Amino acid sequence: MTRWYPREHTKHGGFHPPLTALNRIGEPSSAMRRQEERIHDKRILADYVQLKPGVLVVYDRQPWRVIETAERPLDLWDDEYEKRFAEAVAAWERWGRGDRPEKATWSSRPMVVVLAPDGKPHEKPTHLIGPYHFSWQVLPEHYAICSACGELPPCRHELAEREADQQAARADVLMDIPPGHCLGCGEYVTTRQQAARFPGPNLWRPDMPDHSAVFHARQECSGEVERYRQQWEARGNTSPQPSLFPDEETP
Repeated sequence: MTRWYPREHTKHGGFHPPLTALNRIGEPSSAMRRQEERIHDKRILADYVQLKPGVLVVYDRQPWRVIETAERPLDLWDDEYEKRFAEAVAAWERWGRGDRPEKATWSSRPMVVVLAPDGKPHEKPTHLIGPYHFSWQVLPEHYAICSACGELPPCRHELAEREADQQAARADVLMDIPPGHCLGCGEYVTTRQQAARFPGPNLWRPDMPDHSAVFHARQECSGEVERYRQQWEARGNTSPQPSLFPDEETP
């Protein structure tokens, strides 16, 4: 049974029929744990909704009602789906895993879904094409809408505010990093550690002197090094590798 809880905004749905069991590798040795696992599986399976006429889905942050679903005829596949299917067959011929892909049952075959904007009977339906395996967000009959922008949560305003808060917290932490510390992880760069220093003004900490942008050369800091490098090159510094050199300075 599919039940909607008051604070549950969406469930996941798709074109394939609901599963009757989950594929698991191994099972618990305890009889009671196996029983609990079966109960847990039932709850997971009940959260899936098959797309059919009348189901509400999310598209472009708006609620739409499914009017019709159908498989795209084989002779009407576009070049992109033909290319993807050929790649799937080539991968199977190389690795031989599972059954050979067939167009009629291929998990990425094109599906047509006709959607109508919910509560707007005078607007024209929208025809979409997507892969069979695509996972949709399904809405209950009673759903929330942002009063400011009219979008389903999380709306663009909420996402923008969350991103702004994240960036503000990041900036606060960055401003707390003392000189001679890695701008990626914030920890001190010792003279025995491999490091990379960018010459010129410090782009992330303008309050620090020139040539103070230093990072650990270890893997976990490499993402921040790359992010800084992109900004550094955008300022006109186009020498890629010579811009990084072992840090031989003692902070």
